[in-house]
Amino acid sequence: MNKRTKIMVVKYVTYSLLMLALYVVQTDPNLLYIGEIKPILVLPFAVCISMMEGQLVGGLFGLFAGILCDTSSNVLFGFQSILYLAICAAVGLLVIHFMQLSVVNSLIFVGCGLSVRLLLEYFFYYVMWGYEGAPLILVHRMLPLLLCTVVITPLIFLLVQKMHIFFEKKAE
Repeated sequence: MNKRTKIMVVKYVTYSLLMLALYVVQTDPNLLYIGEIKPILVLPFAVCISMMEGQLVGGLFGLFAGILCDTSSNVLFGFQSILYLAICAAVGLLVIHFMQLSVVNSLIFVGCGLSVRLLLEYFFYYVMWGYEGAPLILVHRMLPLLLCTVVITPLIFLLVQKMHIFFEKKAE
């Protein structure tokens, strides 16, 4: 195994361990509350990885993030896995072919991706079944969750960017 391959293995293991750490912080009932809402941390992390690493690595980390989120949510298992895989692969392709790496673009990608997830969840779990408090759930739970997650995204983007630059310099 050459030096570059070893560094890439260390980089992806580091990303994986950091994803697990963010998942623990995200699901711990005593950590990181903003008001009554806990932001989603693993989706912005996976989106930022896909911005830096491309569609294949990003899609795999999106799948990993989705599996983690599926294990602790009340939605159908696999819903978030497939959705996060598609979101991260699309983000990787968009950055490669059309857009640049920037904090603003990470906000756009995370905001749009999480909006799609929340709206699908809202429709399939509340509206479709005629849940009485559906508009209140959208306004008081889902929109604040979206805003809290988007607020945290620049910090995650800068962390992933620093790690990416560090490992790329090591690989040269």
